[in-house]
Amino acid sequence: MSGHESFTDEEWAEIRRFPVLVAALISAVDYSSLSEFKEFNAFATFIHKAGAKRKKSPLIAELLKDTIDVNVETFVDHCNHVAASLSGDKPIEAALNHARDIGILIDERLPKNVAGTYKGFIMEVAVVVARAHKESMLPFASSISKVEDYHIRRLGQAIRV
Repeated sequence: MSGHESFTDEEWAEIRRFPVLVAALISAVDYSSLSEFKEFNAFATFIHKAGAKRKKSPLIAELLKDTIDVNVETFVDHCNHVAASLSGDKPIEAALNHARDIGILIDERLPKNVAGTYKGFIMEVAVVVARAHKESMLPFASSISKVEDYHIRRLGQAIRV
């Protein structure tokens, strides 16, 4: 088993929701109201185009077919939650802990190659969102800010890529 049948309905819902949570996390760590819509559009475009690219991976194909519709309101709500760290809770740490839990679940339930494909897909989501908006106006600046790069690396560590 290497698809939806490997998980409970609740676990599958978390796995389906995880790409949008990752996109919102990476967008929010270097938050700008100017960038959030560019980053959302990059994420939504990636998700829509990913289906054709991922036909060899049944899990990703099933995930994309069965995914929760990506909408800007959900994305912005997640961004605002992560960006509003003034509340005293630590939403970035909570998101990374959640990512760790998803990574463990994927490793426990799926064959190594299928788990690796899912994790690679998640990391692609993070990079696509980070590259969507150049954070600096300097001509030779990286398209990924240092803060985004740091959290992409933390995400990779959390899901054990």
